[in-house]
Amino acid sequence: MHILKMDEMNRLQQERRELFRKDVLHILNGQAMYEEFEDGKLLGDSDYVPFNEAMCVHTTTNFVFDQKFIETRAFGHHDSVENYRKKVIEPLDNLINKQYEGIVLWFGEDMFCQMNVLTLLAYLEQSGYDRNVYLNSFQEDVFKVSQTELTLGNYSSVYEDVLINHHKPSIVLLPIMDRAIDLYLDMLKEENAVVQYISDHKELPESVLINRLFIRFPDLGYGDVQYRELINKIK
Repeated sequence: MHILKMDEMNRLQQERRELFRKDVLHILNGQAMYEEFEDGKLLGDSDYVPFNEAMCVHTTTNFVFDQKFIETRAFGHHDSVENYRKKVIEPLDNLINKQYEGIVLWFGEDMFCQMNVLTLLAYLEQSGYDRNVYLNSFQEDVFKVSQTELTLGNYSSVYEDVLINHHKPSIVLLPIMDRAIDLYLDMLKEENAVVQYISDHKELPESVLINRLFIRFPDLGYGDVQYRELINKIK
């Protein structure tokens, strides 16, 4: 791991050592981050799991991680239920089946990550979790972590408002999530900035176009898969 990330992790452990105990679960932003943290043994005695989803695309359902949710999300990703369970649900076994005194979410500030955060917070509310929850947010290229203690209570309704009903909630949220919701709702429009950019540059090779999209729209947090789906739809 880069020396700057190591310094930041050391700072966090010194400031909030209680969040690195065995009774705290850390939920990480995908498999790559999970493997990086595992290789560096960065989370002390705590358990940690990856959330391998992209909730900013495709249809979802009211109750997070139930059978209908799994079937709907697998269908949206053009995957089998079995493969979806193996990739997304099984790695979350500790979250679903164990009890923890605290949960720490490690996610970027971009739209992709914040829709994943919203989904996890909705799940925690739906499952009756009543302990401490923290969000460690960061910019992917900097990894300067901002830690916020969250109060559960409204996220399940916000999840339904945004990811199911596709409208802006009236509840006051963290600025990074509020901004991410605006971006998410913009991306649902047939004519949005990304669609327009792809349409204007259809002549470019796919790999070149995707790299340009990464640079032009960093706040989205889209990966190759999401951009490739958009490009194929437009071309």
